[in-house]
Amino acid sequence: MCFRPPSFDEMMKKCPDCGAFNPPENDKCKKCGAVLPVADAAGTGADAGAPAPGAPAAPAAPKAPGAPVAPGAPKPPTA
Repeated sequence: MCFRPPSFDEMMKKCPDCGAFNPPENDKCKKCGAVLPVADAAGTGADAGAPAPGAPAAPAAPKAPGAPVAPGAPKPPTA
């Protein structure tokens, strides 16, 4: 297994107000003074794609109606 260092975007915190990049140890933006998101265990900002705690879950994608069945596949049980 090879070690690949984190990219610039993964290391730095981006200010939600002005967009400036800040070192991961900063709690406030070095440019505008805004409070920066807290880094999670992976070192990324709280806005790294995960929903905020307490946020409603995204609705599940609908299933395709009448999806084709492979020939010779077992039929699903009927109730």
